[in-house]
Amino acid sequence: MEYRGEYLEVDGRRIHYLDYGDGPTVLLLHGGGAGSAIWFRQIEVLVKTHRVIVPDHPVFGLSSQEPFESPLNDSLVRYLTGFMDVLGLDRVDVVALSMGAQATLALALANSDRFNRMVMIDSAGLGKDIAWIFRLGTVPLVRRLVLRPNRWGQDNYFKAVEVVNTDFEDAGAYKQYAYDVTLASGHASGMASSLSVITGLSGQKSIFTDEELASINNLMLVIWGAQDGLFPIEHGHRLARLAPNAVMHVIENSAHVPLLDNPDQVNDLICGFLGVSG
Repeated sequence: MEYRGEYLEVDGRRIHYLDYGDGPTVLLLHGGGAGSAIWFRQIEVLVKTHRVIVPDHPVFGLSSQEPFESPLNDSLVRYLTGFMDVLGLDRVDVVALSMGAQATLALALANSDRFNRMVMIDSAGLGKDIAWIFRLGTVPLVRRLVLRPNRWGQDNYFKAVEVVNTDFEDAGAYKQYAYDVTLASGHASGMASSLSVITGLSGQKSIFTDEELASINNLMLVIWGAQDGLFPIEHGHRLARLAPNAVMHVIENSAHVPLLDNPDQVNDLICGFLGVSG
């Protein structure tokens, strides 16, 4: 697909985003790694029926490197609300991964009218458990090794956390992209500051309560990779159990990013839930 990217200012941050197609808007929100281009397989399907808007979150992709602040959920809500307001997005469907899903849940709690249907993929914020690589990234002596840009570390994270199938079509291009975006000036320090807001040695810091999750009435599809090593599948079951209008689907042979491991299956689920043909 031909690149269609723009920049805008949100709360003093320069935010890069992709913008494709026409029709009802669907917002795609990546997690705490790489950036908006991670959704390339979903964009090429959803663009047939929707306007597809895909931001690079602060500290990721081509956006500026100002870190998130504590408490995380408040910072996520300010960023996401600001982004949607600048673009005049009043009520949209949203498909979100990991930290992007956490941002969506946080905004749905603050203002449920911002979203129609919500697809939550391997969401953060649902329990203390998080892979030890992220916890160790908050330790000063270890942080430099964990967060400094290097292809060896990027490749091992890709294999250990993101996917089961490391040889999917275009895996090489994806890995190059995921590495390239870590080379931005200030990225390591922005990541270090943000990571200390996200987690500590004891685990994730911002966890939704049972009462909060039970109050989210939006129609919701919860998708989880069966072999997610970042967040345990019990987190997904908790969300699906508590949110009154949620259903859950587990993707076999998938790790934390099932949209890379099994894009066709994920696309079918998304399109079916949004009521469009894939």
